[in-house]
Amino acid sequence: MKFVQEKKVIGKFFESIALDTGMIVFGVDDTMKALEMGALETMLLFENIEVMRYEIENPVKGESKIHLLNSTQEKDPKYFKDPDTGIDLKVVAQDQLADWLCLHYKAYGV
Repeated sequence: MKFVQEKKVIGKFFESIALDTGMIVFGVDDTMKALEMGALETMLLFENIEVMRYEIENPVKGESKIHLLNSTQEKDPKYFKDPDTGIDLKVVAQDQLADWLCLHYKAYGV
């Protein structure tokens, strides 16, 4: 039963690509933007995607940001320092993107 449902979802996905409906987004950034806007009906997720979701907070300004980083970007200190002051930013939460999406997708209506 599950295989039949998955086959239908994949079939609809490829049909939308072939028809060039403009209703498909690819990649982490575009997908997350569509998710935040509530514009996703269905999401296909590669469960072994190697992207981490970081919630970063500036302890001085009290501002929070979300960074979606691959393994190369995680090594770059620019994501963990304030560019204006050079102060180290606090990592509030760190999760595998796939795990975070599995826990929070319903909050976005997907």
